[in-house]
Amino acid sequence: MRSPVSALAPLLAASLLCLSGTALSSAEHLPTSQPGIAAEAPVPGSVEGDLNAAVDLLLRGEVEEAVAVVRPHLPRDARAVNLLFDAGTTMLGSAQATHPSQAAAREALLDASITIFRAILAERPDLVRVRLELARAFFLRGRDGLARRHFELALAANPPAPVVANINLHLAEMRARRRWSGHFGMALAPDTNIGAASASETVLLDVFGQRLPFTLDDGGEKSGVGLALWAGGERQEPLAPNWRLRLGGDIFLRDYSGSRFDRMGLGGHVGPRWLIGPRTEASLLLAARRDWQAGDPTSRSLGFRLEASRRLSPRLSGRFHASLTEKRNDDSTHLDGPGTDLSASLSWAATPILQTDIRAGWGRERPETEDLHSRTRWVSLGASAALPRGFNVSGTLTGRWASYEGPGRPPTNVLDGMPREDETRSIRLTVLKRDLTFRGFSPQLSVTHERRGSNAQQADYRRTGAEISFVRQF
Repeated sequence: MRSPVSALAPLLAASLLCLSGTALSSAEHLPTSQPGIAAEAPVPGSVEGDLNAAVDLLLRGEVEEAVAVVRPHLPRDARAVNLLFDAGTTMLGSAQATHPSQAAAREALLDASITIFRAILAERPDLVRVRLELARAFFLRGRDGLARRHFELALAANPPAPVVANINLHLAEMRARRRWSGHFGMALAPDTNIGAASASETVLLDVFGQRLPFTLDDGGEKSGVGLALWAGGERQEPLAPNWRLRLGGDIFLRDYSGSRFDRMGLGGHVGPRWLIGPRTEASLLLAARRDWQAGDPTSRSLGFRLEASRRLSPRLSGRFHASLTEKRNDDSTHLDGPGTDLSASLSWAATPILQTDIRAGWGRERPETEDLHSRTRWVSLGASAALPRGFNVSGTLTGRWASYEGPGRPPTNVLDGMPREDETRSIRLTVLKRDLTFRGFSPQLSVTHERRGSNAQQADYRRTGAEISFVRQF
């Protein structure tokens, strides 16, 4: 049996051999092909020769092979882009015309068009028309999270009003039909200071009126390489046209081969989601969490979480989170008490390939020990850019300031009795190879350097960590 793509041979032949691509090249200002090449007598290895070979491969349904042949020419030759774009749009149009009873054929055509559009964007992330077609292919494939991201990036190009209206219709439909969502990831995580410990192994304690130095048995920095796993899922059940019931859970695990720094957390939430308007929504959730360290339970918490978001303009969106939780500890009961967290963020798509964001937050913890009552403020600035050759590069700067009502308890206390003050700064750099995928996951390398200063002993630290992970992308 022929593949659904090869069955399109007559239609593909009519569209590909023309290599017109007029609308795309004129709209995107693509570079023209190099002059001086004789199209009527292709030389092996030339642009024309590779394009003709790619046409033959496409007509046989060998999409990935055709993309591999054409891809080296995508950055500098408009004909290569036009060839793949024409093929992708032909397959996308055929998928839309396929009868619902032929689901396998429809999915194969959509997957082929997705492969083609992604290959173009890997080399030319600035092509908005290609991004729109990729978003549409993901939308038809039912991959709403990926479709939403590309539709929103396309809005950053300030497309014409009819295009904006069409994108908003797609976004509204995806929001209304959303039922299941999930995430999964894993990473190798080397860290120079897995316990965020001070470099000093000595602590000063007041004993019988004398201040004496003591050496901590488990003090000092310890490095290690851990395995991190995280996963979660959520179901949204319709209650009314603008109301959904959210029910979900998540798990996090970081393992250092049986060390005392092994951690695991389980969380769950349930509550209503209100679709307030076309661009605004809010959720109120009951959330619970259980944490373990080194295999032993350490704490549990229960509380409420408010989430709200609004698209302020085609390029600007905002989010707000607020939570109130009650925490109980299995051993350190003096840390039991309520906690409050507030945060807000603004995300701005400067262009379809450059996004920036600013986030700020405030938190308060009021454990049973009054000296440990604290307030925390934080702010972060981030930017992400899609580069040629299939790379995404991003960076985040974060500052965090914590103020305590008292000096704290040994060994992390202020010796002169003044209230404890901490300041933490971090920088995170991430590189993602978005065009290299395995079952939808792409490799990502993140490096984080963090430094905390404090007027309390044993509270300052430095650490540098990395994560070599596979993440769901596009």
